[in-house]
Amino acid sequence: MQFSCAAIFSVLLALPGRTVAVSSQKTADEASGGAGPWLSLLTSSWALAGEPQSEQTQGLDDLAQNLVKLAKDGAPPDESMKQAINSIRNIVNDMKKQVNETNAAAQYEINRKAEFLAACAVPETPALKLPNTQEEVVTCRSEEDPLYKAYELCVSEKARCSNTTACCASLVQPNKYCLNPGVAPSPLQYEAQCDGTSSCKETDIKEKIAFFKGKLDALDAAEKACEDSRAGCQDSYDCVPKQDSWKVKQTSCNEMQTKFEQGYCDHAEALEAAWDKYLLCYVTKKASLTSEELKQEATVPGRHQEWRALLRIDCLLGALEVDDTTTALGKCINTTYTAEDWTHLHLRYPSRLDNFTKKESCSDKLLAPGTEHFKGSMYGKVDDHLYPSTLNTYFCVSGLSTSHCKVESGATAFIMRAAVAAKAGSATASANHGAASANMARMPHARHHGHFY
Repeated sequence: MQFSCAAIFSVLLALPGRTVAVSSQKTADEASGGAGPWLSLLTSSWALAGEPQSEQTQGLDDLAQNLVKLAKDGAPPDESMKQAINSIRNIVNDMKKQVNETNAAAQYEINRKAEFLAACAVPETPALKLPNTQEEVVTCRSEEDPLYKAYELCVSEKARCSNTTACCASLVQPNKYCLNPGVAPSPLQYEAQCDGTSSCKETDIKEKIAFFKGKLDALDAAEKACEDSRAGCQDSYDCVPKQDSWKVKQTSCNEMQTKFEQGYCDHAEALEAAWDKYLLCYVTKKASLTSEELKQEATVPGRHQEWRALLRIDCLLGALEVDDTTTALGKCINTTYTAEDWTHLHLRYPSRLDNFTKKESCSDKLLAPGTEHFKGSMYGKVDDHLYPSTLNTYFCVSGLSTSHCKVESGATAFIMRAAVAAKAGSATASANHGAASANMARMPHARHHGHFY
């Protein structure tokens, strides 16, 4: 009979599931009288490892209760009991190992997500590459200045000499140096005094002679004043060559300034792109990490409860092997297991630690072409009348899709925005300068800002 029980027990260990094991248990009960309860207990124990974790804890608690019940019922200790105890202990050890491995796998997944986050590299400041220097731009503008002034002088002189105030006096009209002549005075106002008489009075004639002598003196003075007002004037002015010379130099300087400023545009774009990539990486990986932490945290209580049940069963199995089983069982029953008994099953959550990798922010400040700060810091020696109202680089920083890095001095207002809107009007005024020279003479501000493209 002992051999039969052992043989049946070996078969039980080879069975794949609880249902088949229960059928085998009936055979075992029939083959060996008092061994049935222990083999039945072993069968149900063997099936625990294959159950979902949510059901394992309850199964372990049921197993513990059955162990206590069998012990208290005085089930006779025999070879089948010893075999059942050893087999159940092996199952418990295997389940402990599984719990530890599951917990380690959970920590591994969390750590892996944390490593992904740590791999988000904080951007380094890219090198500023400039094709030319600030000094070269300033030097070019200083060379442009005399060409600009020569053209402006030609324009202003042409305007002055073709339309002076003195040459517009009524006595000298019409006058070719007055663009808007008035009406010259007429001597016919005295004709009425002699109408209806055979002769003019001598006194009237003397008065008229004196009057016209005075007018001749006034005319001489007016003509001299007109001539004096045109001192230094040429017979004609052709300002186009001077304008062309200035424009060629201005275009060259604008191209040089654009290339210089493009270096700052490229630098800002590269820095913004690097920070955008880093922040996208950080935000995405952190969300993945915290999601994984919450997911794994939800599984922790189940493992703790399973471990508690395994500890209790382990204690009960040991109690069944000592002489004073009753006392040992009582001790097991009265033992309260706490978190101190499964500290190795606690998970570490990196995002909740004080030394967790914090999100960095850009500390670099961008120099933005077109801002007053950039103009003052780079071209402080350049006169305003030489500074272009707009270049392709002026909006390069404000036009970026991101703004992770601050602009130097917080400048966001671009210079001379109104001049950009007036650009077309300024060009027309310059192109048609010969026909509108008088208007330009009356509007010096147009000459000051109106010829930059």
